[in-house]
Parts: sequence; structure tokens; C-alpha cells
Amino acid sequence: MNDAEIRAVPESNGFRAEFKKIHRSEWEAVCQNGQPQLFDTKDQAEVAAYRALMKHLFGDGIVRDGEKASAALSQAEERFGKLLRGGGKTVAVERR
Repeated sequence: MNDAEIRAVPESNGFRAEFKKIHRSEWEAVCQNGQPQLFDTKDQAEVAAYRALMKHLFGDGIVRDGEKASAALSQAEERFGKLLRGGGKTVAVERR
């Protein structure tokens, strides 16, 4: 439980790469265009599963993209004035 794991599952004509996310209990196959990929060797499958898991952990799946966050902050500041920044210091806003 709460483990991220990878594995190579033998198939009739190769190996299927699978990984398990930390917050899930099911194994997910490494897919390309929605189709599970088959690899020639066990090592190739494990490397593909590891890369897919790392992409999930450090990619857009969990971490919010800074570009989107700054755009949302800019829109909020346009509408409501300058927001709290820098250690919780308050900023006085004058409405015109």
C-alpha cells in the first residue's frame, strides 16, 4: 500500500510494461495512443514502466503548471487588485 511499483508482464510475443501509482491499487499498462505497448525484452519493458511512472510523479499529473497559475493570478489581480504576496504582508488597495 502506498508504494509506487513497476513490472514487466510476459506476453506470448514480448513483455507488457506496467506501473502502479502511489494512490491506486491497480496496475496500469504503458500505452501509446491508447494501445498497450509490447517490448522485446524484460529490461526494455521495465525501463518504459519506470519512465511512465516518473512522468506521472513529476509531470503535469500532480504538479500544477506555473504558466497556468501565473495567468490565473494575473486575472485575479486585474479583477480584485493586488493579492497577498511575500510572507503574508498586506497590501493596501485603492479603488478608483
